Amino acid sequence: MSEQIDSNQAESAPVALEEPSADARSLGRNQADGLRAIFGDGGPVVYCVASALTPDATVTLGLGTAHALRRGGHLTLLVDEVPLFERQTLKGFAFPVRYDLGQVFSGTVALNRVLRKVSENLWFAAGVKVRGAVDSKRARGPSLVTMLQRTDLDFDFVVVSTCEPFGSTMSCYGDNVQRIVVAAPDDASLTRALAHVRELSVSVGGDPVPVLLVGGPDAQAGRQAYERLALASQQLLEQPLEWLGWVRSASASAFGDDASDGIALPTSLYRMLAGRITARV
Repeated sequence: MSEQIDSNQAESAPVALEEPSADARSLGRNQADGLRAIFGDGGPVVYCVASALTPDATVTLGLGTAHALRRGGHLTLLVDEVPLFERQTLKGFAFPVRYDLGQVFSGTVALNRVLRKVSENLWFAAGVKVRGAVDSKRARGPSLVTMLQRTDLDFDFVVVSTCEPFGSTMSCYGDNVQRIVVAAPDDASLTRALAHVRELSVSVGGDPVPVLLVGGPDAQAGRQAYERLALASQQLLEQPLEWLGWVRSASASAFGDDASDGIALPTSLYRMLAGRITARV
């Protein structure tokens, strides 16, 4: 018997794949044709947003990026891998779901019971059980990209929002997962970011890992933090990094918000990430 997800939100009934509207289907196919011309496999491009921010900020980061892609007309699937018990101010998933992609990869639940349509061009799935399925060696069968190719949904992008971008977990999503590391300039976040780079370096084959810095007093501080991270990555891992830039962000406590998350992510961050993701299309 398949295990259900524990959530503070009310569970929704299993959601079958809904047939997209004619306009959405036409748009999705046109975009998918463009991706086929570039990548040749006819499937969606998978992006792992490897966040070295707090769990709550990571959830917000993934959701904001997915909405930016949706508003750009791209049929997008958001996968939330942040465990529920790690969240502080955000209780439960952004959209109630009953089952998890980890159960799909384990062969206990069908894909159509996991995907949930949220709005035009945006679908959602939970992925908090994926790592457990991989660690217990229960994950098997085709990747998510392969399974999505067998549906009538021509997704352009899959955005995996995670605090733990492990290579063995990412292989469940597809063979050519793209990576972006997002970090803050403080020491704790840079340490997490270096751990992310270490995990991702196994998969990138020596290609530079893109890194985006968020927060800090100014752009100079962001650049200096990146240079520290790049130096450590080169010295310890011989892994080059790619500078994506710096985005201003203020502490939420400065506006009377005592939330433990402590960071207010600007919409410019989501637009920047969406622009990076779509640059190859």
